[in-house]
Amino acid sequence: MKNLKTLSFSIFIDSDREGVWDTLWNPRTYGKWTSVFCEGNYYTGELKQGNTIKFLKEEREGMTSYIQKLVKNEQIVFVHQKQIKDGIETDFAWQGAREIYHLKKETDSSTELQVIVDVASNMEEYFADAFPKSLTLVKQLAEQKI
Repeated sequence: MKNLKTLSFSIFIDSDREGVWDTLWNPRTYGKWTSVFCEGNYYTGELKQGNTIKFLKEEREGMTSYIQKLVKNEQIVFVHQKQIKDGIETDFAWQGAREIYHLKKETDSSTELQVIVDVASNMEEYFADAFPKSLTLVKQLAEQKI
């Protein structure tokens, strides 16, 4: 993992951890908050510790990620493994980068969502702009209970 920088983002959401978790990983809402990164995002595979899932933007484009840790309604840690281009999995420069979602209970009806992500240095500015926008969408969706 060369030239990676770790970025951290957080937002307070007026929803319990279960509601925030559901907003993050329910296929109905996942594509909405990740649309900031690319329209049409979805994932395939079961969100279970030890599994590998595919994050896709089209049937043949995206990446595979290993779920290193999963504590439902609290934390999920992805380790990015392969890039998918034209349906073929290949190595890529930031292979092994981590993406961590941590839900911290503030009160019975309030949660802090923290995201820690390793990014390639040439993508730092993009993610520094896009992640806060995506977290704002998570907040809106979770608070509206969509």
